[in-house]
Amino acid sequence: MDFTKRQTRIINMLKQTSPLTSEKIAGNLELSVSTIRPDLRFLTSVEVLNARPKVGYEFKGNQLLNFDYDHIYQTPISEILLPTTEIKASDTLQVAVGKLFLKDVGSLYVVNEKGDLVGLISRKDLLRASLNNSNVQSMMASIIMTRMPNIITATPDMSVIEAGKLLLLHKVDSLPVVEKQSSRHAIGKITKNRIFQHFIEIGMKTTNN
Repeated sequence: MDFTKRQTRIINMLKQTSPLTSEKIAGNLELSVSTIRPDLRFLTSVEVLNARPKVGYEFKGNQLLNFDYDHIYQTPISEILLPTTEIKASDTLQVAVGKLFLKDVGSLYVVNEKGDLVGLISRKDLLRASLNNSNVQSMMASIIMTRMPNIITATPDMSVIEAGKLLLLHKVDSLPVVEKQSSRHAIGKITKNRIFQHFIEIGMKTTNN
């Protein structure tokens, strides 16, 4: 299995000295803990490292991993999409809040009469609007939504690594996935948690083989 240069440095570091806290690892690499956290999660999920609460990370020893790097990162996101949760632009904030908590999602996609994506409302948007406005029963969702074309979208042919880069670059938790570039028809969504779940699922399959 191939690792990134940074992951290899982390492995070699822990081969020499284990356990080490994430702060110590980050300090040795001259990076922030938040920067290396995805690497630590990945290396832990594939059981190269072991995470010990209040102790740190330790190297688990050389293991034969029965899956390859490309399969993890180059999987098309079409294979791991989540369904969208939609509302209409004419719906009120009260309707939006109810649907968001009923479906337990982090964002709502606002669509027009044709079903095309016209906006996005995050959990933070709804919370902010509800706190600053007592008239949630009549205020329309379209007033607080982020409008197209200011929404970053993905397409189903994108790989997991490409979608992950977009999520990190734009500092968002999810991306609408549209049929193709320039399309406004959302066929699903991809989130940080779904990508992490993808890594864990592959790791579990490998461990059980």
